[in-house]
Amino acid sequence: MKNIVLFAADGAMASQLTGIIDFFMICNRFWQVTNNQDTDLFTVNVISPNGNNITCDGGIVINATSLKNVALPSAAVIVGGVSYDDKTLTKYLTKISPLKQDILKCEKNAVPIATFCSSTFIAAEFGLLNGKKATTVWWLVKIFTQKYPQVTLQLDELVVRDKAIFTAGATTSYLSLCLKLVEELFDGQLADQISRLMLIDPNRCSQRPFMLLDLPERHHDDLIKKIQQWMIQNLSQPISLDLLADKFATTKRTLIRRFKKVLNDTPMNYLQKIRVESAKRLLECSGLSLEQIVLKVGYEDVSSFRKLFVELVELTPREYRERFQQSINANIIEG
Repeated sequence: MKNIVLFAADGAMASQLTGIIDFFMICNRFWQVTNNQDTDLFTVNVISPNGNNITCDGGIVINATSLKNVALPSAAVIVGGVSYDDKTLTKYLTKISPLKQDILKCEKNAVPIATFCSSTFIAAEFGLLNGKKATTVWWLVKIFTQKYPQVTLQLDELVVRDKAIFTAGATTSYLSLCLKLVEELFDGQLADQISRLMLIDPNRCSQRPFMLLDLPERHHDDLIKKIQQWMIQNLSQPISLDLLADKFATTKRTLIRRFKKVLNDTPMNYLQKIRVESAKRLLECSGLSLEQIVLKVGYEDVSSFRKLFVELVELTPREYRERFQQSINANIIEG
C-alpha cells in the first residue's frame, strides 16, 4: 500500500483536499473491482499543523491528524492551498509553516512532493523550487515571478516535474497532477484507465488555451489605461506605435517605457494579445469564418494571424473553436 500525505491548514480550499481524497478513493475502487482485490492501492492522510481537524475556507471541516499518528509518507506528499489573494495567502503561509520541516524532511528523503495552484507559492516560499523548473496558476504568474525569481516557470506544461518535485497549474489541474502521480507510483496503464473513467483529458498538457491574454491589470497609470481602452474600442483599425504616440501626445520611447513598467510588455505586443483574445471570444460565441474574424480584430493576412494565434494559445483557431465553442451552429473554418 502506498501512503500519501496531504498537508494543509485551516483556511484551505476544500476542493483542493476533498478532490484529491476522492481521486485516490476512485483509484482504489477501480483497482479492487478490476483485479478482484479487497486491499487499497493508496491511503491518503490529511495532516494539519496541530493534529486537529481542518476548517476550510467555506466552513467545511476535513478530518485531519498529526504526522506522528500515521505511517510516514512512502509514496508522495501533496500540499493543499487556498483561494488566492495577498492577505489570504500570507495568513495561510503562517498557519502551514509549522509543517515546513516535515515537508523538507520528506524532500530530503526523495519522497515526491506535489503542489498545484496557490500551493506552488508554498513550495517556493519553503525553498523547494529554488533553481528548479516549475509551473503555477497562470493568472498569478507575474506575482509569482516577482516573489520567486529563482524559479524557472514553464507555462507551456500543465504539470512540471523537476527531480522529485511536481508542480501543476490552476485549480482543477490537481486531476492531471494526480494522474502523473499514479503513473509515477504505480503504472501508466492505471493512469490511462482512471483518466477515461473520470473524463480527464490526458492530452490537456498546457494552461495556455485557457489563459485570458487581456486579464485586467492592477495599475494606476491613467495614460496606459486610456490607451488600453482605446485599443479595445478600435481593434479593427490599423494601429501603430506612431499613431498611438500622436493620438496621446507622447513619444514612442515614453509609451514603450510606461507599458513596460505597468504591463511588462510593449504596446505592440499588448495589442497582439488583445487581438488574439478578441478572436478567441468570436471563435467561442459566433459562427463567423476565420477570414471574417481576422478582419474584425484588425488583421488582413489570415496566415500570419493563424501563426500568431498558435504561438500564444498553442492551438490552431479550428482546434480552439472545437474545444471551446458555445454554439453548435458555427461555420467550419480553416485552422
